[in-house]
Amino acid sequence: MNASSPKLSQDKRSLAVPDDIVARLGARRYRLLMQWIRDVNGAFDAALSAVITDKTILLDAGCSRGDPDLPAIAKAKCAVGCDTDLPGLRANTIATSCVASPLETLPFRSETFDVIVCKFVIEHVPAPLTVFKEFWRVLRPGGVLAVLTPNRLSFFAFISTAIPHGVKQTVKSWLFKSHEEDTFRTYYRANTPWTLDRLMREAGFKRERVEMLAGMWAFFIFNTPLALLVRAIERAQTHVPLLRECSTHIMGLWRKPLAVGAA
Repeated sequence: MNASSPKLSQDKRSLAVPDDIVARLGARRYRLLMQWIRDVNGAFDAALSAVITDKTILLDAGCSRGDPDLPAIAKAKCAVGCDTDLPGLRANTIATSCVASPLETLPFRSETFDVIVCKFVIEHVPAPLTVFKEFWRVLRPGGVLAVLTPNRLSFFAFISTAIPHGVKQTVKSWLFKSHEEDTFRTYYRANTPWTLDRLMREAGFKRERVEMLAGMWAFFIFNTPLALLVRAIERAQTHVPLLRECSTHIMGLWRKPLAVGAA
């Protein structure tokens, strides 16, 4: 199948990816990347769809360029993007408005938002409890914080920690034809299922759901049989109790209680 095939063009439009992505990646690598988006972003988007309505005031925390593969965000009445990445914010066409600010000191009034989305951000935060407390402050009672982040216990995180930052930028750019400046330093200070949940409780949140997702296989899309093999192994791993805690990604929803002290 060539890069100009109708099927690929239809997928590209429905997933709102850049117009030149097929040509940049190649048809085979593109199809695998779209499958990863359905596996990981699709699961996260489904969780968001359950809590976002046309009345929702939403904060996309650490949004950078925005994520077209989370269409649930477009359902919100207002989606505010927040990041310190100025080039990313300038390129963001997803958020209703964008604000340049560190997550540790958000420039919003208390109880402003109904939902906070934080996708692949927490691993880059040096003081996650401070950030979670800020999220708690700006959420309205009953509001939801939705997080998707790598699992520090996964083989992916182990390898990522061992690779120099500059090398990671180069590898990510080669595999996914992404912007090297979109690869940020990682700390993994809240990135195990129990550490994340403990910090959320300390910040005042109550857990609604936590799931473990496969995803490391995306880094093998240069070889289709290998990528599909790793995907099958990872997906099986999420169903084995002793191995589930080492899955590649953590996805969870935490809610701010309606009454103080109800957590």
